[in-house]
Amino acid sequence: MKRAIVLIVMLLMISGLHAQKFVREVRNTFSSFGAKTTKVVIPSTSLADLMLRDAVRSGWRISPFEFCTMEEYQKLKNDTSYFFLMRVDGRLRRELEPKIEYLTLIQGGPEVKRGLYSSHNIITLPLQEAGDNSGANLHLLPVYMDVIQNHIYRVQKDVTIAFRGNAIFSDRIAEVTGKRLLFAMEFLNYSIPENEFKSLFMNKISLATADEVEDAIMDSSKETVVPVLIKPRGESNGSYCYKLIIGTDSHELLFFRRHRVSSRMPAGFTREDIRKISVPFQF
Repeated sequence: MKRAIVLIVMLLMISGLHAQKFVREVRNTFSSFGAKTTKVVIPSTSLADLMLRDAVRSGWRISPFEFCTMEEYQKLKNDTSYFFLMRVDGRLRRELEPKIEYLTLIQGGPEVKRGLYSSHNIITLPLQEAGDNSGANLHLLPVYMDVIQNHIYRVQKDVTIAFRGNAIFSDRIAEVTGKRLLFAMEFLNYSIPENEFKSLFMNKISLATADEVEDAIMDSSKETVVPVLIKPRGESNGSYCYKLIIGTDSHELLFFRRHRVSSRMPAGFTREDIRKISVPFQF
């Protein structure tokens, strides 16, 4: 019995030491981020790639950066001295083809993973439906530059944030206090009279069209927050749609949720989403 207890204690100590070592390695990864070059993968001259190039040139400040082709990325991807920023298509196991395109930041080298942390998924943000050549959501790229860099700054101060994934963005909605919410009713996945909807926010909300919401993002409207809705290609059942609330001038990501699309739960902000978002406006 005593031997068993000693063995358990030793295993717990070893496990604890491994965990401490892993946390230390992750902390070092983020603390040294500014000393390493971020390679921005630009595989083509498509509108999306050109706008990603422009967004990085004008907004990336946390580390040196260089642009590279997909071929160069393939050669360098196992080099731990680089980080890579790139657009990728995401596909769930049950999906026959990708439904959402993401902007993701990864570290070169073999994947290092523990819990929600992965060196191959330092932060991943939904950008647009897969195969979308219209450029409808590309105005989000400058915003995402700041979201990604702010995330790195926060992890440098508190490494535990790295292990929480995108869940860290789902509990920041209280920060909308004192800001104007500009909302497009067409982003809802259910019907509700406008007056009733506005009353949920104690009338501290301005209704707008999707185009006006986009203009607010592009114009960096002061003290304003707006919704972002990213639907899967074809709004396919079983695929995820993403719902975000972002600050148009601060470029802070204050709300992040997703749900699987179905006939009973179409793409869009749900009643539960609106209930949570409206809470800070009720005081």
